[in-house]
Amino acid sequence: MRKRYLLLLVTAGLGFALLAVDRYTREIVSPGVEQQVKEPDYYGDVLISRRYSDTGKLADTFYAATSKHYPDGDLTIFSEPRVLITSNDKWVVTANEGVLKGDSQALNLSGNIIIKPQDAADPWTVKTSTLTYYIDQQLATSDVLVTITGENTVMRGTGMIFDATRQRLELKTGVRTYYEPAK
Repeated sequence: MRKRYLLLLVTAGLGFALLAVDRYTREIVSPGVEQQVKEPDYYGDVLISRRYSDTGKLADTFYAATSKHYPDGDLTIFSEPRVLITSNDKWVVTANEGVLKGDSQALNLSGNIIIKPQDAADPWTVKTSTLTYYIDQQLATSDVLVTITGENTVMRGTGMIFDATRQRLELKTGVRTYYEPAK
């Protein structure tokens, strides 16, 4: 009979020891925080997407070297995105990285952003470091330093609004223009 009680006490002691270890490990990890692996649920290489207007004309074409979608936050991250805007004139917007959140129509671009006409004979180039491109409006905005270069001209300002459909670019504040006449 004593052996049974001894076996019961040893089993209960082991049970309490396991409960103590479980309680200790729960204190190490803060309560309510789930450890999730942040991996993409799908990804792709060489993405090409064409968007058409209501009248059936090509509005813009989006290219990216790679794309990864993360379900946590519903984010799609693009590497080397390039948008060819087909409005009155064709414009090309390139960047190092792009992020699209959910079904939003705002593509956030970052890193070495260049906006230029597709016509190689046109020397104008717009450079900035961050930009938001509103896909459905063909409108780009930035709140950081913007540099516009052209033939004999350099303009700098903080922030801009670029409306591709109206062919209008507006620098917001601190605009400085340098013009050197042709010799």
